[in-house]
Amino acid sequence: MNSIEKSLAVMRALSAPGGPHRLADIADRTGLNRPSVHRVLQILVESNYARAVGDGFYTAGLAMRTLASADLGDGLAADVEPVLAELQRTTGHTVHFAVRAGDTAVYLSKVEGDKPYQMASRVGMQIMLHCTSIGKAILASLPQAEVDSILERTAELQRTAGRVADPTQLSADLEAIRQRGYSIDDEENELNVRCVGAAVRDSSGSVIGGISVSGLALMLSPENFDTLGPAVRAAAAEISRRAGYVAPEPVTA
Repeated sequence: MNSIEKSLAVMRALSAPGGPHRLADIADRTGLNRPSVHRVLQILVESNYARAVGDGFYTAGLAMRTLASADLGDGLAADVEPVLAELQRTTGHTVHFAVRAGDTAVYLSKVEGDKPYQMASRVGMQIMLHCTSIGKAILASLPQAEVDSILERTAELQRTAGRVADPTQLSADLEAIRQRGYSIDDEENELNVRCVGAAVRDSSGSVIGGISVSGLALMLSPENFDTLGPAVRAAAAEISRRAGYVAPEPVTA
């Protein structure tokens, strides 16, 4: 194999289920010798396409995951339009679908609500993770170390609706999201705007992005959260199913 073929083989091995993967297992899976695999991995780690985990273990890096999520999101965008349209019809609010792109998320679809106003959001717009409903739904699915790393890199941007983000409050918020299955942006990203969101998973079970309903605070009150939350969560589950995700069977006593 030439150098490009070797790199692609290693990247495919890194993306296989069951990671992180040992260097020896990657060598066996690709048919390459260990020194060759190690050289490729070092280049991938330096460019953030791979990440070293522990002693001799590797997994896909942020750059590779971002590319995969964006590609899957582009493919999903058209397929999920009926789900988004139905959610908009039943709630009356603007609906968004976004995928994670590194330390942010990017809107891939938007269905405008039937209210006498339009949201300022647009397809292609980047949103922060710590202060948006989609972003917080994504963060709630990540290991704490990765959340901390993202927040450290975006510290200078963590001003939400005129106030600095509180890490302690965010940590409690993420735990609440894990418990109920949906997230809330209560005028945190934009004054006078509230959103309810939920995460979308791919076939591996990884969260690639999320969906949300958004509206002006005077029309979307906190009393609406208990009704909108389950609806958004169900729509996100349907999109995840279309992306190939199979939810685990509930554990019975």
